[in-house]
Amino acid sequence: MTDRAKRSTEAARPGRRPGIVGPVAGVAPRHGTRGEGVEDRPTAWGALRVPGDPLLAGGRTGAGPDPVVAVHGITAQHRAFSAVARHLRHPDGMAAPDLRGRGDSGKPPSGYGFETHAGDVLRVLDHLGTERAVLAGHSMGAFVVEQVALAAPDRVRALVLLDGGWAGVGPEGAGSARRDPDLEAGLARAFRRLTMTFPSPDAYLDYWFPGQGLTLDRLPPELADYYRYDLAEVEGGWRPKALLAAVQEDAAWGASRSNTADALACIGCPVALVRAAEGFFPGTPPLVSGQARDVLAGALDLRVDLTLPGTDHYTMLHDPHAALVAEVIDRMVAEPADTPG
Repeated sequence: MTDRAKRSTEAARPGRRPGIVGPVAGVAPRHGTRGEGVEDRPTAWGALRVPGDPLLAGGRTGAGPDPVVAVHGITAQHRAFSAVARHLRHPDGMAAPDLRGRGDSGKPPSGYGFETHAGDVLRVLDHLGTERAVLAGHSMGAFVVEQVALAAPDRVRALVLLDGGWAGVGPEGAGSARRDPDLEAGLARAFRRLTMTFPSPDAYLDYWFPGQGLTLDRLPPELADYYRYDLAEVEGGWRPKALLAAVQEDAAWGASRSNTADALACIGCPVALVRAAEGFFPGTPPLVSGQARDVLAGALDLRVDLTLPGTDHYTMLHDPHAALVAEVIDRMVAEPADTPG
């Protein structure tokens, strides 16, 4: 049995737990309500521009040659990671692209899917001059970084899976988009907004938080910055930047072609898994179920296994929980780098 297979077998054995199975030692979460000084200013993202077809836009913090590369979810953009990037201690910072079809990146009419996004992540590494990177992915981004690790294992030091990346089921791997009414409702709501034009950014907030009377100037600046960047001004109002055709093609790709546990077992680098305690909505089951977690533990070299109490799929990336997510990423940066191959 290979060392890799031994690690996978041991990870699945009853009683064996990865290094972290609860709150990360030594981290005091910082609360992020407006006026407490935690989020008085948005994260200072520098511009990331990766030439090619299509152009990839995004953000960069830090200036060193080895940033963490973070990949967002299916309808999001790089500023989903603003709070995590602010808490990150890694001196080289974070590089976070907008996936094609999202944010300020190019939006071809077709040609999406996790393999295509994985190729774009490799373009980002080439542009940065980063030989081997720690990759973090949230939601769909977790599936994308797994795809990078399978396609180019010599370019990946470690993975951080944030509420995504579960194994597909069935002989072809179909089933990552499980027939789960809560999951389907969350995706439907996220997708529906991409067909809409809003009279103002505040009307966009009301779509997400109906009846709460929220306005951008009442949000913490970092969260307000996320919603501002998510919108483009168009004739008649404001429209989300994400392209509906892109997210639909990606959703179909994930539902029919996601990797099985056997395929994921070919990932040889260290992996951290961070799960939200709830799904898209408060009170709904987590997207990464206990059973899905057990399958991942059996397939991957899982060094961190953390569930964040009191979080859902979205709030896990915001304060006070972002400090814990950043601590996990910092831990994976500090993991000794295995020799590729």
